Amino acid sequence: MNQDDMAALAERCARLEAIEAIKQLKARYLNACDRQDPEAVRACFAEGDVIIDMANFGHCSNRDEFVDGIFVPRGCHDHVLDMHHCTNPEITLLDAQRARGVWGLNYRNINTEQRTLTLLSAMYHDEYRKERGEWKISGSRTEYKTVMVCRYEPGGLQVEYSGRSMQF
Repeated sequence: MNQDDMAALAERCARLEAIEAIKQLKARYLNACDRQDPEAVRACFAEGDVIIDMANFGHCSNRDEFVDGIFVPRGCHDHVLDMHHCTNPEITLLDAQRARGVWGLNYRNINTEQRTLTLLSAMYHDEYRKERGEWKISGSRTEYKTVMVCRYEPGGLQVEYSGRSMQF
């Protein structure tokens, strides 16, 4: 293998490592959400300006606003049982420090206090940047595809809402 081949191989390896690091970051974020771990969620986002657009669910301009204003009040309770699954990642490296990703989200929530079941699918449109050698989420927009909210009682479910967007 000549020097050009070695350089091309090193570049391909660096690209694959970056893509894998971004996949691991997204997995850490989703698992932290499901564990209701605010500090682990916060650590997944870049410092400073971060646009988080969750449509009807809320808009934030930095990680603290998201964690303290949306995630903790709405998601960190014993009666909130969440599961986030992301699939079909399309990750594009823009350069050695920036990337974009599109993910399919399959989400379910059981709220034992309100006795509701929410099934949701969406697309995450994310931006990433490296900070101190680690990939972080630097922007995220949620594009809702399907939503169904059901109320449950012993013996049955009743659909309260179904459509393309969350209702709050």
